[in-house]
Amino acid sequence: MSKGRRGAGGRDHTKDKGDLTEMEFTVEATGRGMVVSKPWGDNERYDVVVDAGWHLLWRVQVKLTGARHHRGFAVRASWRTSAKQVSYTPSQVDFIVVRIAEERIWYVIPVRALAGRLTINLYPFGCRKDGRNSFEKYRGAWDLLRGEKVGRRKVKSRKAGSSPRFARDRNDNA
Repeated sequence: MSKGRRGAGGRDHTKDKGDLTEMEFTVEATGRGMVVSKPWGDNERYDVVVDAGWHLLWRVQVKLTGARHHRGFAVRASWRTSAKQVSYTPSQVDFIVVRIAEERIWYVIPVRALAGRLTINLYPFGCRKDGRNSFEKYRGAWDLLRGEKVGRRKVKSRKAGSSPRFARDRNDNA
């Protein structure tokens, strides 16, 4: 590592913080039963791929923010060219996953919900003055990476004869 990338407290370069956040995401998602893969190189708009099963692969951009904005945190929901910022599109990335620095708070936000915004604001400790808090429903929305809708839980289908009633009937007859 070059001398200019190390601060007094360790790794404080933006790239290093991003790498560490990607690793934290991988640990968090893997702990929730997901499979996470890291593409070779930094040529794509996404950082990792999440295998949701059922032939679903999600392209995920992982972000870290500590940038305070009034009562919340600002998140750059875009990538940079040499001349300008460009918003992520659904053809490039499926989800942006944001971790609030120094908190254990994660947001799993579909790129479609960004609606072309370059920056979004998250309010995990209360909403903004006008009461709008459009991204709070994505706080902790890990189920989206399993292909589920916000607020819904998948019900696993039971095999024939495996309901509690059938199990009890079989035990009574034994």
